[in-house]
Parts: sequence; C-alpha cells; structure tokens
Amino acid sequence: MHRPMIGFCLFLAACASTTPPSPQAPDVSLLYVQTASSGSFEPLPGTNKYRLILSDVSPRVIYFSDRPNRIAGQVSTAEFLDKIGFGGPLDPNAAIEIAEGTPDSDLVIAALSKPAYDAQSRTLSYEVAVLETPRKGLAVYSDRMDRRLPIRFGAVALFIDDEPCPLACSRSGQCCPGRQCRGHAGASICGP
Repeated sequence: MHRPMIGFCLFLAACASTTPPSPQAPDVSLLYVQTASSGSFEPLPGTNKYRLILSDVSPRVIYFSDRPNRIAGQVSTAEFLDKIGFGGPLDPNAAIEIAEGTPDSDLVIAALSKPAYDAQSRTLSYEVAVLETPRKGLAVYSDRMDRRLPIRFGAVALFIDDEPCPLACSRSGQCCPGRQCRGHAGASICGP
C-alpha cells in the first residue's frame, strides 16, 4: 500500500518540477482623482514653472483603472503623496480641470512635483510644469487642453496619471497608492 502512494507522490513531484513558471503579473494603469474647493497658480521666479496651491482639499483620493482589471477605491491624501513617486524619472502628470473656468483656461496638463500637504488646514501645493503634450493616460484631454493659467479659480479636480503599476508587489514590497501587498498562494500581489 505504501509503494503505490510513494510512487504517486514522486509522480506529482516530477510533474510539479516540469510545470512552467507562471507569467509575471501585468501592470495596471491607475488614474487618481484629487479635488479641492479652490486654488491658484503662482509663477516661480526665474523658471517656467508655477506653484499650484489648492485649498479645502479632500482628505481622500479616488483611484480607478480601465478594463480588464476595473480596480477602484480610495486612499488617504497622505498615503497617495507618499507612494505615487515624486522625484523619480517621471513625475506624475495631471489634467487640472477647473469647474467654472473660462473656455481658454479651464483645463491644464502639467507635470506635478514637490508636493507640500497640510492635513490640518486642508491645503496642498505642487510645483507644476505645463506640458505641451499629455502622456498616454491623459491623451483623451489633448483636444481640450489650454496654455493659459488662471491666477485664482474655484472648484477643481486633478486627474493624475501615474506610470503603470504592477499587480504584483515589487521586490521591496511596494504597491501603488491604495494597494497593499497581500500573500496569495506563495506569491505576493497588490490588493485593496
């Protein structure tokens, strides 16, 4: 009785060792939505950049992906700013949509860097560089983007495009904002 069982176990071990490794999990592109009641653009002296100052910022950032993953959720503004990857090779890009702006200055595409967030006063600022061409994830805004910046404005939404995020955890255990490493059958995946 033990010999057939041992033979069967050896057969399973041989099959397991010849099974090809599973392909690496694909990346998913997330879009983040950050809102504020008002804001302003201030030119930074000696540069072609501006300081975007947002007031009454929502303490939560919404994120979602397109098909086939259809991932959605929310994350604290502090966690978002910590994990999105400012100062890397590619700072996040944003479509800055001003709800009641004039037609020639209601949508600006910019690269965001150097965030400064004060949770208590609900203010957030970024250094921004206005872009001539949006990155792939924001290409849908190409026909509407403006070059003129309003000095002050009311309600605003930032649609922030990050580089594609892995569905599997990085070697250092990192995931995109709003996602956390979860152990799953010997592999680590990024999950809610």
